[in-house]
Amino acid sequence: CSRDIAVLHCNKSTALYNLGKWREAVFSAYQSLHWDPEYVKAYYRAGHSLIMLSDSYEAISMFHKGLILLNASTDRTQVADFVAGIFISVNDERVFPPTFPPAYDYIFSARFDAVIWQAVIERLAQKGKWRSLLLLLSEKKELPTNLRVNQLSLKNLFETSELYGHGEKMQEVAELAKWLISIGAKVESIGVYLLHAVIRLCIK
Repeated sequence: CSRDIAVLHCNKSTALYNLGKWREAVFSAYQSLHWDPEYVKAYYRAGHSLIMLSDSYEAISMFHKGLILLNASTDRTQVADFVAGIFISVNDERVFPPTFPPAYDYIFSARFDAVIWQAVIERLAQKGKWRSLLLLLSEKKELPTNLRVNQLSLKNLFETSELYGHGEKMQEVAELAKWLISIGAKVESIGVYLLHAVIRLCIK
């Protein structure tokens, strides 16, 4: 049936992705969607392959479409993966592509619960996507009040120079650290080096 063929193409896309063959992976993901436009995993695979090709415009579109299909899904892990995918797509972008605002609006209109947002934030931190977390910081009032991020490590936040190429950006980093600690991130996760110890002391 169509779904079986879609699964085969998506599995091929995953294999090609793992081999670093991003263009071929995208093509196989699109083939999967040709056979079954509602096969959510193919949108996910296409999105991540497109990120590797620096095509944030189309990557966001894929994640957004997949997220809409997951609208009533009880699989919070899968929903979190797609939301994180949208933010990862723009982490290194100076100018957001036109596909981002609609996806961004959809994410916040969906009113996802604290479990989903916890998973999203922890995934972004684990991958070092701190710029994406700065975006979320600007929308923190829209996030659930019971949000906690107990599994988040701050270890490479202060080591990621791309965040603060200019002095004025350090204030944003400090605000981000303060917010993440306020929702459960451990100060100790910053690290044990001398500079980190001083930063830890300042935060306390």
